[in-house]
Amino acid sequence: MEDYLQQLDDEQRTAVLKSAGRSIIIAGPGSGKTRVITYKLLHLLKTGIKPSEILLVTFTRAAANEMIDRARMLTGIDLEGITAGTFHHICNLILRRYARKVGLFPNFTILDEEDSKSLIKHVRTMVLERTGEIKHFPSHGVLQKIFSYATNTMSTLHSALLKINPKYIDYEKIIEDIYREYTIEKRNQNCVDYDDLLVFAVQVLQDSDIRLRESRKYKWILVDEFQDTNILQLNLIELLSSFHKNIVVVADDSQSIYSFRGARYENVRDFMKIDGTKLFKIQTNYRSVEPIVKLINATIPKRSVPKVLRAVKFSDQKPIVIKTSDRQEEAAYVSKQILRLIEQGFDPEEIAVLYRSHSHSLELQIELSKQQIDFKILSGIRFTETAHVKDIIAFLRIIQNPREKISWIRVARLFPGIGAKTASNLAEHAYGAALQNDVSSILDGFSQKKGQILEIKKLLSEMQEESTVSDKISFLYESFYQQYLQDNYPDYKERQQDIERLIEVALRYNSLEHFLSDLTVNEDVQNNVSKGQKITLTTVHQAKGLEWDVVFVISVNPGDFPSYYALMENNIDEEERIFYVAITRPRKLLYLVTQQYPSSPYMYWAKAVDFLQKIPEELVDIYDTSY
Repeated sequence: MEDYLQQLDDEQRTAVLKSAGRSIIIAGPGSGKTRVITYKLLHLLKTGIKPSEILLVTFTRAAANEMIDRARMLTGIDLEGITAGTFHHICNLILRRYARKVGLFPNFTILDEEDSKSLIKHVRTMVLERTGEIKHFPSHGVLQKIFSYATNTMSTLHSALLKINPKYIDYEKIIEDIYREYTIEKRNQNCVDYDDLLVFAVQVLQDSDIRLRESRKYKWILVDEFQDTNILQLNLIELLSSFHKNIVVVADDSQSIYSFRGARYENVRDFMKIDGTKLFKIQTNYRSVEPIVKLINATIPKRSVPKVLRAVKFSDQKPIVIKTSDRQEEAAYVSKQILRLIEQGFDPEEIAVLYRSHSHSLELQIELSKQQIDFKILSGIRFTETAHVKDIIAFLRIIQNPREKISWIRVARLFPGIGAKTASNLAEHAYGAALQNDVSSILDGFSQKKGQILEIKKLLSEMQEESTVSDKISFLYESFYQQYLQDNYPDYKERQQDIERLIEVALRYNSLEHFLSDLTVNEDVQNNVSKGQKITLTTVHQAKGLEWDVVFVISVNPGDFPSYYALMENNIDEEERIFYVAITRPRKLLYLVTQQYPSSPYMYWAKAVDFLQKIPEELVDIYDTSY
């Protein structure tokens, strides 16, 4: 026992030994959070707690398996009887035992996210057939996000609509009908979706006999990543710990960044408010060098539990703030600096570029390709491979080359009522007519789906008349595609930002041919970084839990980071936490890159909220490349 406790620092050891009853461990970034919860599990086993008396709740199955494997290796104890896994896994175990209490049979099946969308699509079709076709009605994917958000926040469908997309409030009655029919279909088919697992498990635990039976099983409950829990998950662990009342949660409310899916950083405060709750803090940062840790301490989100991190790694290099003139110069600077770092011996795999929104990486992706620096993207696929960007490019490619069938098919499928067969027929017609006609008249004589064909013709004709590449995209976006995104994508705001960024990039091009070539040809260049060695591009959300030697955080501009949309919703708290997560990722070097003259119109509205202005100048080195 003495041996394994010596592997912990004083704060970690205290948290492991003293946490009993109701306890919360506030774990700063890089402080060994996973080690503490693993060693708490180990300590319980060493002191005679049986594996079957422990409930370990994590946010991924891999995290649970890693902790259990480590504890098994150090104790030599067979942990077969332990209950461990995600919230949904735990709820499934409970629900199998008490399915009939909520009107299910024990052999119920579970719909994954795609299954859920498919069933909503089926119900949506049936309801709209009864009510009549409605133009610009939300897609099944959008509806699924609305339903899920309402469930995970325990809010009304009305509130969820206002949060996700207020423009659909006029369709509230029909959306309620779809939700009701979706619920009935699930019940009739004896199936549940992921959200139902949480709801029904909490529901059955309201029964005092069931609650007593289930909560008596677990003398100890350990919960990882508690800052990312929603209100249902909080209720669940409170119910399961109601008998023995030994519950230890590990959290860093400064890193709670998933409110868009119902997570509540307030759960940390609510948990702490209960009388008798013990508070422990682990604050030694083993990840970052001292100058970065000083910056982290200076930017802790206002509403966080107070903490002061201590560094154990030292360096003379302060974090660097780079002021560039615009996005193009920002991309050029970051690309050149990455090449210098690689020449100095940094492993490309240990270099990452982080951004608030995936759209902020477009110019950088183009520049990295030109400089032959290979990269991987954790936050999605390459910009030009995203469905919405490919849609815009398809319209432009038709104007550039009307004989190309693939783009005709893609454009046609964007319009309701045009299926695969009609789209293929249209492409063949356009191919045959392209030599004799310009774009505006190519579809003359095509008799199928006349209403949709007239709309396609009108769009292409008016796009062609626009003089610049940027104007062509702007016209398409404003007259058609902006609405299409809202109707079809739950994350339409992010996709709209991508198109707005594409319009900004197009401003630099006089030739449609050159614009299309730069977007496509440069994606395929050979890289001069050894095979398999790639730098990482990612949003901050996807970077959470990861670390690199060198991190660039780009577009730290008011309106970009912090996000304009978040500021409009008065959600600066979450933006502070996202920024905090970003600057806690690097081990050795941190670059914060901003633009003196960003092209985003949001910047001027949001000028009052500038993260870089809040950083004490003595904590950073500032360089201005914008002259």
